[in-house]
Amino acid sequence: MPAVIANRYGRALADVVAPAGNYRQVLGELEDFARVYHQNEELRGFCETPAVPMANKLTVLAAIAGPLACSRVTLNFLRVLMSHYRFPVLDEIIQAYRAVSYARMGIVQVRVSSATELSPPERAALQARFDELTRQKSELEFRIDGNLIGGLVAQIGSTVYDGSIRGHLDRIREQLMEK
Repeated sequence: MPAVIANRYGRALADVVAPAGNYRQVLGELEDFARVYHQNEELRGFCETPAVPMANKLTVLAAIAGPLACSRVTLNFLRVLMSHYRFPVLDEIIQAYRAVSYARMGIVQVRVSSATELSPPERAALQARFDELTRQKSELEFRIDGNLIGGLVAQIGSTVYDGSIRGHLDRIREQLMEK
């Protein structure tokens, strides 16, 4: 159920942002707010408890959004989330908004996991390769996975490209088992 709610809110925000086309700005503002929200346990408790009057919550929300330089659209969206008690699914809503926004901007999101940190030239080469592979602009998110021996694993949506040593060894094992 949270995914359905998140998708509905994410799509609605993207529809509001579409005429101005400032998808990235709003995404950055949401991520900045989420970072502050998750860093402060007291703030989360304050926002999520029904015991605090909504007017007080909205005042605190405006006080937090001000220094973050949130746009009017982002602040209004956060007010809607607050008044509908949707902050517990804030991260899912941001992910849904990111997915819709990227699709509208023609960007494909690629999650790359590697055993070690990749150098800037390696990152640039991967970026160029995925741009070519998808025939779209790609945005790469890099993660270090301690379970990988070497190589990397990339995921685009539900498609996984396994270029890890472990994946290669698993494929060899499967081939040997077939014979």
